[in-house]
Formats: sequence, C-alpha cells, structure tokens
Amino acid sequence: MNKSRKTNRKVMLTSVICSALMLSTTVMANAEEYRLDEVVVTASKTKEAGNPNITGGDVNVVTREDIEKHNYTTIEEAIKKIPGVQVATPGYRGGEYGYANYNTEVSINGENNIVILVDGRRIDNDVMSYAGNKSKVNLSTITGIDNVERIEVIKGSGSAIYGADAAGGVINIITRKGAQQPTTTLTLESGSWGRHNYSLTHSGSSDDGSLKYFMAIGRQMSKDSKYKDAYTDSTQQYYNTGYRDENGSVNIEKNFDANHSLNFSFSHTYEKAHYPITAADYANIDRLYNGTLSTTSTSPGYRNWFLYDAWLGSYTETKSNDVDLKYTFEKDQDNYLESFIRVYKNYRWYNTADYSDLWGTQYPDLTEDDWAAAKASGNLHTDIETVKGAVLQVGRQLDNHSVTSGIDYRHSEYEGTTSSRRYDSDRDSLRLFSQDKIKVSDKFTFTPGLNYTRYGSTSYNNTKYSTGVTTSSFGDATNRLTFSSFANYQANDSTDVYFSWAQIFKPVSGLDYSRQSASDPLEDEKGTSWTIGTHKTLSNKDSLNISYGVTDMSNAIARYSIRNSTDDGWETKAVNASRKKKAFNTGYTHAFDTIWNLTASYAYVDENYHTKRTTINPDGTSAEQLINAFRPKNVYQLDLGYDKGKWSGDLAYTVYSGCDKTYFTDNRFGIVDIGVNYKLTSQTKVYFKMNNVLNTAYETKSISAYGTGAFPQPGRNFMLGVNYTF
Repeated sequence: MNKSRKTNRKVMLTSVICSALMLSTTVMANAEEYRLDEVVVTASKTKEAGNPNITGGDVNVVTREDIEKHNYTTIEEAIKKIPGVQVATPGYRGGEYGYANYNTEVSINGENNIVILVDGRRIDNDVMSYAGNKSKVNLSTITGIDNVERIEVIKGSGSAIYGADAAGGVINIITRKGAQQPTTTLTLESGSWGRHNYSLTHSGSSDDGSLKYFMAIGRQMSKDSKYKDAYTDSTQQYYNTGYRDENGSVNIEKNFDANHSLNFSFSHTYEKAHYPITAADYANIDRLYNGTLSTTSTSPGYRNWFLYDAWLGSYTETKSNDVDLKYTFEKDQDNYLESFIRVYKNYRWYNTADYSDLWGTQYPDLTEDDWAAAKASGNLHTDIETVKGAVLQVGRQLDNHSVTSGIDYRHSEYEGTTSSRRYDSDRDSLRLFSQDKIKVSDKFTFTPGLNYTRYGSTSYNNTKYSTGVTTSSFGDATNRLTFSSFANYQANDSTDVYFSWAQIFKPVSGLDYSRQSASDPLEDEKGTSWTIGTHKTLSNKDSLNISYGVTDMSNAIARYSIRNSTDDGWETKAVNASRKKKAFNTGYTHAFDTIWNLTASYAYVDENYHTKRTTINPDGTSAEQLINAFRPKNVYQLDLGYDKGKWSGDLAYTVYSGCDKTYFTDNRFGIVDIGVNYKLTSQTKVYFKMNNVLNTAYETKSISAYGTGAFPQPGRNFMLGVNYTF
C-alpha cells in the first residue's frame, strides 16, 4: 500500500463553562471502591487482604452503573476518562493490520504494552499484534458494551497472575452474568451523521437459581463523520469514515454447590469500517485538483493523494469469535480465593481492501476507465490470529498467607495472505506463576510474586533470523524468570499508601525479526516498572489520589515505516531502543451535596525512545523522530455531575496540552461534552449526548510523515436515545 502519504465567542463560552465547573461534580471510580475478579473491594478495608488480585495500587473501575449513566457505546469511550489512560484515534474506526499509525491505540501512563483480559482470560496473540508495537488487541473486536459488567484498569504492573509483559498495566473486562429475575432491556439511539445504534439484552435463571444465563445482541452504524479543519476554520467531511458494527454474546453458568460451578461464554463481533488513511489537507487541496501535487512526502498537501483511496471506498473488515469454558472446583468466599481450570479459543480475522492504484496519477489526467479499473483492483490482504489456551489456577489460604499459583499454556498462530504472498507463524508459550499475599498486620500487606515464562521455538514465514546473540538464533526457545513485589500500607482509616515493582520480559516476534536491519539485530524486550502512590480521604466529601510511575526499558523494540526506494512502496523497520517513561496522575473528588459532585484530574506522561545502533535510515530520515510517540503530555479533566429525582447528567471539560506543534495543529486543545438523562418511568429512560460542543479542531495522535492535522477528531455531534427495561 502506498503511504508516504483553527473565536472569541468560543473563548468566552469556554471560560464560562470552566468557571461553572470550578465552582461546582462525578466521583472517581476508585475514590471509594474498586473491583477485581468477581468481588467488590473497598480499598481502605483490611478484611479483603487475602484477595490475590488486590495487591494494592493505582486502580480504577468503570462499573455497569457508570456505563448506563454516561450511555457509553464502546469500551474505548468508557475508559478514556480514567486519568493516565489515553485512547488515541486517527478519527475513524477502520484501520490496517500491522500499522500502528492507522489504528486506535490504547496506552496506560504512556505505555502501550498492556495486557487485555476478558474475565481474567488473556486475548492477545504471542506471535503477532494488530497494531504493530502499539496496542496488541483491537478493543472493538472483544465484545459489545452491552455485554460489559465493569472494566478494571490497573496502572503499572499488575499482579504476578497477569504475566511479565504488562509494562503499562492491565485492563480486565468483566462480562455480564445472568440475574435471578428475568430481565430484558432494549436500547435505541440515533444521531449525527446517520448514526444508529440498537441493542437487546436478556438475562434470567432456572427456577432454583442454580442455572443463570445472559444474552446480548447489538448493531451500530454511521455514515461519514465531519470535523473542524484547523487551517481553513471550516467544517469538513471526513471522507470514507462510515462503519457498521455487529455483536452478539451469551453466558451460561451452572452452580452445582457453594464450591463448584461451570461457566460457558461465547462472544462474536463483526465490523466493516471504511478506511481513509488520513484526512485531506484542505489548505493545499488545489494542488490536487490542478495537477501540481508532488509525490514527495515533504511537499505541501502530500496526503491528499490518499483521497483516491477514500473516494474509491477502501475498508477493513474485522471478525472475532471467542469461546471460554471455566470449571471452578473450590471457592474460599472469606478470602476471595478461587481454584479453577479453563480452556478457551480466541479468533480474530482482519480483511483490508485498499484501492491505491491511482496513487501518484495527477487528478486532471484521470479518466472514467482509470477510476473503474482502480475500483476493480483493490489491494487485498487478510490476517488471521488464533489462540488456544488452558489455565489451571489453585488458591490456598495458609494462616496470613493467600497463595495463588498456576500454569498457563497458550498456542498462538498467525496467517497473513495477499494476492502474491503468504505469511505464517506460530508459537507455544508456557507460564508458571506463584504469588503470596502476606497480611503482615492489619495495616500492612506485602505481596511477592514470580513468573517463569517459556516461549517455544518459532519461525516467521519459514525463515529464521539471527538475533546477534551468539548463543541463539531466532526460532529457538527463550525463557526468563521474573520477579515482582507489591506493598500496601493503611496508615489510618483515611490514608492508604502503595508501592509496586516488577521486571518486564517480552520476546521478539517473528514479524519483527523479518523487519530488522542487518546492522541492528533484535533482542528480547527487557526492563523494570515501578509505581508509588496514595489514596487519601480528606473529609466525608473530599478525596485525593496521587500516583507516580516509571517504566525503564533497557531494550525495547520500536517500529516505523520508511519509503522503499526499490518499488516506491513502504516498508516497516524494527530497531532496538532504550526507553524511559515517567507518568504522574492525580485526582480530586468533592461532593457538594447529594445532588452536585465534582471530579478533577490531571495526568502527565513523558516518554522517549533512543535508538541503540540505527540512527539514520537509507532514505535520510531520523529513526528516533519516527519511533517516538507524539502525544499530548498533559491531560486535564473536569466533570460536573448532577443527580436529582428523574434528572441526571454531567458536563465535562477535557484539556490536552503539551502537544508539539511540529506534529499537532496547536499545543493545546479544550473539549466540552455534555450528557443528560431523564427517567420517564421506572422502566424507561431517555437521554441526550453532545460531544465536542464547541466544535473544536483537535487531534489525539499524529504522524510525522503527513503533516499536522492528518488525524482530526470528530466535530460537534449528538446522540438521542431511549432505554426500556421490562
């Protein structure tokens, strides 16, 4: 694929909104409680000290109540308000497999190496990543938001149970289970740009309550979105950004007695999302229409070549089918320990059609036959990820020790095909873990843990590559024993202090080896991560949370794309790099009364890659310039909440600052969102949402090669919905 490819009134309105927010607010999810696994846990209590997953730390939870109150439509939307979590999008849903720049990226404290779980089950693939070195999992392929009970976000390394590669943190998505009483909910939404969302859920149980079930189906669709262009100060259509998303899920659980249960879950998603690559450069659009647009990537308006791809309808399809069977054979209700065995299969299918044959042909020279021929010859490629796994976990309470140990086996496969090539890779992995949560006293818990991870031999496209280490070559097995420790001290009823430290280990994938330079052979990723913080209850109306974390990678792998001089296409390079990431998060909550509440938060991230050996590419570009993540360094959030009688709602103001104007259209963006709910009856709710009320031109990510403003975020848009439960 070819990809070499901003009023006074606003200021016044923004000031008024800011003043209102500062005077008046939604309590943060982790101010009072957080939840992990299937247990509700109050952070300041000591009776849960035995819970193996609660190691103490910076934890936030988005509950089902939050999802319904804010009427979230995607998992990404639900987590992006959490301090330290950034969801950077190109402004559209569709992306291309293997290209981080053209996909939605999720990071925690600036770190993209995060572990995504569904009901505690890993869903990533050990041999490939849909977005290169960025997010390993496409959140839109997991499950529909109507199937989500809560989302748990751990910032910094998580429990040893989660593995040694969770450098940034862990996102655990807990799905919904059946209810004792039969309940059905229908949701209908409609809004800007031809958006329509529909969902139906139903839950129930057997007469004796031992068998419970939950089912959900949903569909979301939209035509092309619009955005505010920063340079022309006009609202423009973001061509080829429409989508259709469908999902379905079922969960069935049979409880045999207090200690034994069997749970089966299945989730299916399908999405066809159009793929524009970038937005047009309207400041230089005339160069395209008059035939003077240059194919040199540094020339003004270069990315307008991608309008051909958009006008021809390039798209990406994704499909997922996940099956999970879990048998629990022992439960310690008092200490939240669980012993179980599970088997599962995760399947991801990506299919991309990129109509790029017209790239480089001047617009005035194109004929109807040229357009027809280009439409008939889309460059197709399909990528399939499959993971089959089994987990055995045993939990035991031994006096003041909550010991959790287990074994996790996974077989990961990848297959990629184009019209002329086929790629494949597979790898077995085995992980042994053990963790002891020690209740040293009523106020202090200490949790040491260890992980032994072994990745079996593998190859990429039947090829082995030298690692530059004389004792091994790519394809050979690799293993490492890593350690972690977590400490939590409750100084008093209002103050909780925590610290965590963990070693990080992640092997090189076969695809990365195929992209290495001969002068820079790749090595496994290694490093450490630590976090320190405190939760402080200031009064019965106020609370404060502060955390600081550092991830220090002695060897990270960075990826970027450069022009291939041989065929005028693009190729991805992978290089060794050192990386140090520093993150600071703080949140303050205040309840004015039982009606009004305020949340204020601040998140800071500073991250830098430094290449070890490769500095200048063959095309003269700087590797360090291309691999560093260009993102806002500061995110400020204010949220004013209201809840009285039948009315509830919130007014949110988000500021992104510290943006490098070399890559962003401004160094600061302010976004206002509003939501209102009205309960017609005990069973019916109507609601209204408006995002980007001021129609601000802004971006949450950038790409150095295509100039500023290549990935604009959606302009002012609204959604009107109704929710009926019976």
